[in-house]
Amino acid sequence: MEFINAVRDGFKNYANTKTTASRSQLYYWFSFALISLIFCTLIDIFIFDSNAYSQLLELNKPTGWISRIWFWSIVTPSITIIVRRIKDMSQPIWNDSSFIDIPIMIVILLIMLLLLAY
Repeated sequence: MEFINAVRDGFKNYANTKTTASRSQLYYWFSFALISLIFCTLIDIFIFDSNAYSQLLELNKPTGWISRIWFWSIVTPSITIIVRRIKDMSQPIWNDSSFIDIPIMIVILLIMLLLLAY
């Protein structure tokens, strides 16, 4: 699946857990999520002057409203894509080579929550 199609499918099926997701779709979605959150954080820093230079290193201060709103708008599709990827695995999860994908993407989602969104 291509990058644009993976992002489009992620938003299109944001609450649909009946279909499956490929590994490339999972990787493309989380690449899009990270890049877009970094971009939103930079908008907060440069345009709205949220003093995020010091706030990016401190976890107790929010970075800005645009990155917060954007994170909470992509958190549901991110969780749904993880669930859809688990459904795509045909073998038992511990025998599959992509078993490590799911914990890595969950950690990335938590890092985005802690560092970029709040």
